[in-house]
Amino acid sequence: MRTPPAFVASRNVFFGLMSLLSIVALTAPAAAEPAYGFAPGDTLPIFTFHGEDGVRHTTAEFRGKWFLFKRGAEWCMPCIGERPSVESFMKAHPDVPVVMIVSPRPSETDLEGAFQRDLNYQRRKGLRTDYIAVSDSRDPAPRDLPSPKSVTDLPLTVVVDPQGVIAALWTSTYQYQRHFMRHGIVGKAEPEFRDYVEALLSCKGANGVAAASTALEIAKSFDASCS
Repeated sequence: MRTPPAFVASRNVFFGLMSLLSIVALTAPAAAEPAYGFAPGDTLPIFTFHGEDGVRHTTAEFRGKWFLFKRGAEWCMPCIGERPSVESFMKAHPDVPVVMIVSPRPSETDLEGAFQRDLNYQRRKGLRTDYIAVSDSRDPAPRDLPSPKSVTDLPLTVVVDPQGVIAALWTSTYQYQRHFMRHGIVGKAEPEFRDYVEALLSCKGANGVAAASTALEIAKSFDASCS
């Protein structure tokens, strides 16, 4: 039996489309790997950590929202000095998660011991313990990252955008004080941790975060993208 011409034409079109789709699939560029690192514009490495309750979490859980990744320690004076303002920020912005990974002393290898000391410090001072955590692992490992592989100075604060990309980072709230000293206005309501974070989130476009004009001016002085 002779195959109708219309059927032959349809079949040829079908197989032609299948061949074209196969070629497109083979030649389409692979999705770009995230550029992990510890500089603005890099994707923050994924940290696995646990808090006081022992339940493991990862920083990947925060994708889709702004969050703060911090590193600090109870033996670091600038770290504990900023904690009341950190908690003031958390109270005002419960929709912005904060996780602070505890750092042991330079000669110490007992991460869990350092973690428990930090929790005890928080309890003694009547501070929150729900954002204090200890790192279990990170991916990629430091050896697999370009420079900078990490930031060891304390306290470290990293502002991470909803895509997991570092929008800003700094290593001490003393930046504010130095700024005020350079401008000869020491003692005149220096902005605190909360002020600076609100300013950065505001200038980066985070929804629902407002900042005082003074804090915005300081944010501009430290981050050119805020100007």
